[in-house]
Amino acid sequence: MDDLICKYVVKDGKRIGESVDVYENCLIVKVGGEFIAIPKSCIVKVEAENVHVKDFDEKSAKELGEIWVVEKSKPVSLEELKRYG
Repeated sequence: MDDLICKYVVKDGKRIGESVDVYENCLIVKVGGEFIAIPKSCIVKVEAENVHVKDFDEKSAKELGEIWVVEKSKPVSLEELKRYG
């Protein structure tokens, strides 16, 4: 379960998005232009390119995804960019 990032997320045999982060025991998934947070407890199988998930509360996943966006996707200042090289 350590290698969950940059994989396709599959539910019911269909790709629903790509995993981009793990945040507060949830897998953050980019679905189109939105982000959702799927509880790690819903992960049923991890493969080389795919993370398979079972049913999850979609409303809660969207709400947590929105919280992640606010907390994690803050713009980087020019000063921060200079520090990183």
